[in-house]
Amino acid sequence: MKVLFIHTHYIFRGGEDSVVANQIELLRSHGITAEVLIFNNESRKPHLDQLQLPFNFRSYRLTKRKIRAFKPDVVHIHNLHFAGSASVIYAVKHFKLPIVSTLHDYRLLCPTGNLFYNEKLFMDSINQRFPVEAIKQGMFMNSYSSSLWLSFSMLLHHLLGTWNKVDRFIVYSEFAKNIFEQSKLKSIADRMVIKPNFSFTYPDGQIEKDESYYLYVGTLTYDKGIPAMLEAFADNGIFLKVVGEGPLVPLIKGYGQHYPNIRYMGRKPKEDVFNMMEHASALIFPTLWFEPFGMVIAEAFSKGTPVIASDLGNIKNMVDDGYNGLRFETNNDKDLRAKVEYYEALPDEEKAIYRENARKTYQKKYSPALHADKLISIYNSVLKT
Repeated sequence: MKVLFIHTHYIFRGGEDSVVANQIELLRSHGITAEVLIFNNESRKPHLDQLQLPFNFRSYRLTKRKIRAFKPDVVHIHNLHFAGSASVIYAVKHFKLPIVSTLHDYRLLCPTGNLFYNEKLFMDSINQRFPVEAIKQGMFMNSYSSSLWLSFSMLLHHLLGTWNKVDRFIVYSEFAKNIFEQSKLKSIADRMVIKPNFSFTYPDGQIEKDESYYLYVGTLTYDKGIPAMLEAFADNGIFLKVVGEGPLVPLIKGYGQHYPNIRYMGRKPKEDVFNMMEHASALIFPTLWFEPFGMVIAEAFSKGTPVIASDLGNIKNMVDDGYNGLRFETNNDKDLRAKVEYYEALPDEEKAIYRENARKTYQKKYSPALHADKLISIYNSVLKT
């Protein structure tokens, strides 16, 4: 079997990019020939890509060229927004190939992509064919015109039945599937399969453990709950290391200047991130939106690192309070501080149980061995239709 992955990088890299890389490596280890076609939102002409949101002719040509050269049996689409665009689907169907698409967010339902705006959840667009309120508030790129253009593109492809050309959608949880079932796109729910992500792990790190610290890894944006996390650690004397990149870097550095226990570490190679996870007391996952899957949570569990996470959406199904981590009230810095201080005060013997349970969770739910057969079976199911 030959599988072509198609993916668009955002400006700030995140969990989606890890998912694509992991799946390609997993398939190759099982004798599947896999290649990837990458589009990039950091192109030299981003405004041209935005203009071609309804149909990107360059992406259409590149997709057809790649298919002719590689001759895949199945095409697995991850992110098309926005440099890829829905034109990729039409290019694939030109060759009458089956399409599997992973839904990493809610981009098909709302211009926000994550059902989050102005530091709170935004659900108004779910059942609106034309998301008027999202346009009025300029929710895409803080621009009325860009929001209007994206919304027009979304409406156009809904009317054209573009998403009906996808043979199978992968979602990460029952929670995410339920959102689509209750939305204007409930017609695609019967083609959805639930398959959580998995994580590879790396050998034990070579760095020495220094002081006790907690760790955040991810994109540095408001929807990730960064401000509440910073407030929770401000002047509590407990070290927090922040890894990643994004528009909130100045805010984090500002906190670090006032509170020396908060340290911005910048962007790190994956191997270094896993080393830091291995030695962290716990991972902090303070998200504010309905993340379909927390990739970094699975990665932390692979190193036996507990997670202290928001009590929100599917994350509640990943972090079992009092077993492999703790949950706190979403966006409540005081509750997060209390949970960190509670965990910090636990005897080492109890912390060791949390770590053992985190590792057990990884082995039971998120290890590569559990996911290869499932992914290949999804491909086989669309090849038979």
